[in-house]
Formats: sequence, structure tokens, C-alpha cells
Amino acid sequence: MSSLIVEVCKINNVHKHPNADKLSLAECKGWQVVVGLDQYKDGDLVVFIPPDCMIPPILIEKYNLEYLKHNGRTGTVKLRGELSQGLVIDIPEGNFKVGDNVADILEITKYEVPEPTYSTKSGGQVSKKKLNPLFDKYTDIENIKNFKDIFKEGDEVVVTEKIHGSNSRFGNLEISLNANGNKIEYIISWIKKNILHQTHEFVVGSHNVQKTFFTNKKHYYSKDVWNEMATKYNLKDKLIEDTIVYGEIYGEGIQDLTYGVKGIDLLIFDVKWKGEYLNWNTVVEWCKLMDLKTVPVLYVGKYYDGLLEEYTSGKSIICPTQMREGVVIKALQESRDPRIGRKILKSVSPDYLLRKNGTEYQ
Repeated sequence: MSSLIVEVCKINNVHKHPNADKLSLAECKGWQVVVGLDQYKDGDLVVFIPPDCMIPPILIEKYNLEYLKHNGRTGTVKLRGELSQGLVIDIPEGNFKVGDNVADILEITKYEVPEPTYSTKSGGQVSKKKLNPLFDKYTDIENIKNFKDIFKEGDEVVVTEKIHGSNSRFGNLEISLNANGNKIEYIISWIKKNILHQTHEFVVGSHNVQKTFFTNKKHYYSKDVWNEMATKYNLKDKLIEDTIVYGEIYGEGIQDLTYGVKGIDLLIFDVKWKGEYLNWNTVVEWCKLMDLKTVPVLYVGKYYDGLLEEYTSGKSIICPTQMREGVVIKALQESRDPRIGRKILKSVSPDYLLRKNGTEYQ
């Protein structure tokens, strides 16, 4: 699950900006944000709008947010040498308390990275309808700054490097006749199941789109990177039934961080079997048996205060000359929380967010 959280919260640790006479620094929910000098004091109730939100024109005009007029998107910037993430505004009129989510009231929406166009051989657009309904998309991961109390002191966790690439999935799944999907694909699935008596099929896709025979092999990247990786690692033959493998394709031509790789490669970060995610240690052992590589592990052990501050930024384990995008932290043994579902969160490096000429499509 992925939610938009624009909360009423208390602003804390308000102090003068060291390099600007008319600005102050403050903290909201663990985020540092730049505000006007004497605009707020410790304990004031405010609305904190995190990075990657879309602000409607009416709010831009009301709060004189001239710098957002170009696209209305909040982000991460450096103002006079100090990091500022997101935006703070006054709470709207009404009876609001700490924790209230006012996104709908203020008509603030979540920024969605524009998805590349996937065309078919006939020139049409690939439908986003779920061709095989068992081919689950990967978990949408929330930022830990919005859920700082999910992990408790002493929880067994694993922290892995977040790779800047193309989120990809590969599955060996039961053939399902999806009448609401593409009609030609439905007929092909029917033939497989009823004429050829096949029970399962090998499926490949990006985070959002399942690739098919009809997908043009030169659509977004210069080549079909998903099937290239499936062929390189012989995934069609390796994957046992009812398995989905989730990984990151990275390297030349994928994103602006190439990690010094000639060509492209694949790193696995999760495996689902019979509808359930495997524990991390099982994922590692499974990948060893399948001759697959996992994303770099930075830490395994008990959670402690300051853990993510220690590992979020720095150099990539894959390529020490490139920055680290950030990290992903999850429970060592799969578990759930009623607020976010799976206990898995991300922490993104400020250096990564501030880099120039970045590409963001996953």
C-alpha cells in the first residue's frame, strides 16, 4: 500500500538559519524544513507537506508559493547551505488535531512519476489491465520519516541498499483466464489451458506493466531489458510454480546512476511464493540456489535509534565512486503493521535527492 500523508503536526526545534537573516530551520516529523524567521515557534500546530506532493494553484496563490508555480511539486532543496524537505503551511480553519490527514481537504495529491509509453507492434498503447491477476505488483514502500515508530528498539531487521534502476518482476504462475483483459491474450491463455493443457505460464514485467508478445521490444529503453535479464539468468526454467521474483535492473541506459556497469544486470530484493513474501534469509538462500544476486546488505541485526542515519547516505556498495540512493529496511522475519501492511520502509539519501539531472522513473 502507499498513502498520501499530509498531517497536522507540531513544529519543533525552531532556530535561526545560520546563513540567512530572514529564515529559520525547524523539524516536522523528523524532516528538516526551512521557514520564515519568527514564523513559528516550538509546539505550534502546522500542516507538514512532505516531498513529492502536488500543490493545487489555489494554495500556491494563498501562501505566495511562487517557486512552485512551475509544476506545483514539493521536493528537497538546499537553501543557503541547509537542507529543506517538503513544506510547512498554517493549518486550515476548523477543529484539527495532531495526526489529522488534511490532504483531501487541501486538495493535495501525490506526485506520480510519469510512466514511459509502452507501445504494441500495431502502434497502440499497452493496456494496464492485469493480464494475469496473480502477477502481483511489488509493495509500495513508504518513507520511514512518516512512520518513525514502526520499528522498535531491538527488532530484528535487515537493511539493504536501494538501487536506482528499473523495478522488475518475473513469475511462474497459474494460467488465469482474465475476461476483463486483452481479448487476444485471453484467447492465447485459453488455448494454453484447454488445448495445450498447461497449468502455469512464465510472465515478465516492469513495476506496473506485464509485458506480452504484442509489446514492441523497442518501447522505452533501447531494448527489452526484462526479457534480456530473464534469458541471461534462465528464469523461465529456474522459477518453480507459484513464484514471483522481484528485482532491480540497473546499468547503462537505465537511469542516471549506472554503478559502473557495462551493459545491464539484475539484483533481487524479494521473492513471493504462493502469495506470501519469503523471509529475507530464505530469499538469500533461494538466490544462491538459483545462481542469482541479491541487493547489497548493509546491516542485519537489532534495530536501534540512529541506524538509518548511519546507513542512508554514503557511497554505493556496488560502485564506490557513485552515491547511494538510500536504503530499505524490513523485518528480518516477515511481519505486518495495520498502518502500512508489510513492515518495510525506505530512507532516501538527501545527496541523491539533490543531485542534478536525475532520472526518476522506476
